[in-house]
Amino acid sequence: MAGIRLLNRPAATLGTLLAGAVAGACLTARGGSVESLLPGKAAVAAPPYSADKEPIVQAARLASPSVVAIDTTAKQSRTVFDSREDWFFGRGRRETQEVPTGSGSGVLLEGGYVLTNQHVVGDAVQTGGKITITLTDGRAFSAQPVGADRATDVALLKVQNPSRLPEAQLGENDSLQPGQTVLAIGNPVGLSHSVSAGVVSALGRPLVLEDRTYENLIQTDTAINPGNSGGALVDLAGKVVGINTLVRTDAQNIGFAIPIKTAMQIVDELKRNGKVRRPFDGIVPTELTARLTRMLRLPSETKGIVVRAVYRDSPAADAGLQQGDVLVSLAGQAISDEASYRRALAGLRIGQTVEAVVIRDNQQGTVKLRLAEAP
Repeated sequence: MAGIRLLNRPAATLGTLLAGAVAGACLTARGGSVESLLPGKAAVAAPPYSADKEPIVQAARLASPSVVAIDTTAKQSRTVFDSREDWFFGRGRRETQEVPTGSGSGVLLEGGYVLTNQHVVGDAVQTGGKITITLTDGRAFSAQPVGADRATDVALLKVQNPSRLPEAQLGENDSLQPGQTVLAIGNPVGLSHSVSAGVVSALGRPLVLEDRTYENLIQTDTAINPGNSGGALVDLAGKVVGINTLVRTDAQNIGFAIPIKTAMQIVDELKRNGKVRRPFDGIVPTELTARLTRMLRLPSETKGIVVRAVYRDSPAADAGLQQGDVLVSLAGQAISDEASYRRALAGLRIGQTVEAVVIRDNQQGTVKLRLAEAP
């Protein structure tokens, strides 16, 4: 049979192989290597292997000290009954306790500031809970919130009484290339200060998640897991190029990081104002789906977003916009979907008056909006 012949084929040359092995043994016995038998050649020992020279090891060593573990608690109140009689008559008393709410990662910046994700510390900030950061050397510090921005998922903390804290070196994410090696450093599932390696899969990824609008995200196949949020995405120079923030749970090896340039722009505003001031038009948008297009009797090629609701006393309300209007242009920028609408709005200024092109009852018109500050 053909399969058996293939398996037996090495046996046909067994004598040749044995002869070669014997010859090799003789050469080894006489000189230690073939090269040593040649004139003018001396045996050279291979240098001892050292992991210290590996680029990934060097980058991790440079960046790891500035990545911290973050643990949070939140204050929760409950009704306590001291006796069955108190429970029966509803004579309870309120008691407040602190409960652990989660963990994550953060990056140490100059001056004792810590950059992390809003979703890592959000509960602690809202309830007045505690935030503790722990360094690679085991030192722990209490941290206070400076400000947080839910829309971009960036938060800034300040360490109380910082002493000899390492600082992250910040890189330039504008120079990143798909295929470039990067490291994710953080505390996945409670495993402190872990390092995983991968590559930049893509750049400039937009993503809308509930009321968060992520722009220009770095996509990476580096392992990003719960607890890694807020940690560092690092290049081989040991410089932080992104803040790890999201992972696709329905797929493998698809994670996202906020570019460090974007994150630092938010940091600067949080330092100044404690929040990010954004323009507000009062529109609650929703995608113009094929079904809505048919319901509104619009041409199938129509692009835009549907006004799902209008906030009372908002610029949109003052301009007369209504539920069911279709916004196709804002300040001269075409609107094709919710993401493009949010990008257009984000590029405008508080107090600026802009034109909005809308479709209502198959009639196109223009209204003027004077943008307010987002609440």
